[in-house]
This record gives sequence, structure tokens and C-alpha cells, in this order.
Amino acid sequence: MKKMICIVFMICFLMQLSTTYAESNQKFDYPSNRNKSFVNEDVFYKQLDKKIYKEYNNAAYSVRKKISFKEVADEEFIFRRKTDDGCHSKMTMDGSFVHPDRQVYFFASFTQNEVEEFHKYIVIDAETKREL
Repeated sequence: MKKMICIVFMICFLMQLSTTYAESNQKFDYPSNRNKSFVNEDVFYKQLDKKIYKEYNNAAYSVRKKISFKEVADEEFIFRRKTDDGCHSKMTMDGSFVHPDRQVYFFASFTQNEVEEFHKYIVIDAETKREL
């Protein structure tokens, strides 16, 4: 009986260990770069090609932030809540190819006139300077 309990315990332990190992070795196209230093969001925005992203002229609300990728969904939610664009985030990290601790720039802009409202945002990798 003791042998059976030991065997079951050992199997459970090895399964847990292999699962943890597999999760820690997950490959990302964009691995963590949290220990690297990048320019602040305002400097990056000024250097950014305005064909990629430009804030609306006379924007009622704009956001410029350097954050980790895991914070993007929250920032998008806050932007949508502050601009009355509904509160459902379109971002999902399921099956993500970006490490949660990857540094990114989050830019968002909102403007409106008498008839329409315009919302836009972009997430740009801090290291490669590519849109994600």
C-alpha cells in the first residue's frame, strides 16, 4: 500500500514538474526586455514616423505611455471608459507571441465633432519599434 501511494505521489510530482518546465520554456517572438532601457514615451512619439501613428489634431484626450505588454488590455479599457467607447477591451493575450514583461509604447487618441467620434490606438514594441 505504501509503495502504491509513493508511486502515485511520484507520478503527480513529475507531471507537475514537466508542466512547469514546459511553461517556463515557452518561446516568444518578442521575449522579455524589462531590464533594458528605452526612451520615454514623449521622446519616442516625437521620433515616430507620423505615417505609422499621429494623434488627432485638437484631440480631446490622448494617451502616451511606456508599459509592459501585460498592461495593454487595462490601458485600452481605461481609454475606452474615459472616451465613452464602451468598456470591452478588444485586446486578448490568449496565444500571445509577446512576453507579458515586454516593454511597449501605448498611444491612443480621441476626438469628436458635432456628428461623430473618432478613437484610435496603437501598440508599438519598444525594442524593434514595430507595431504589434
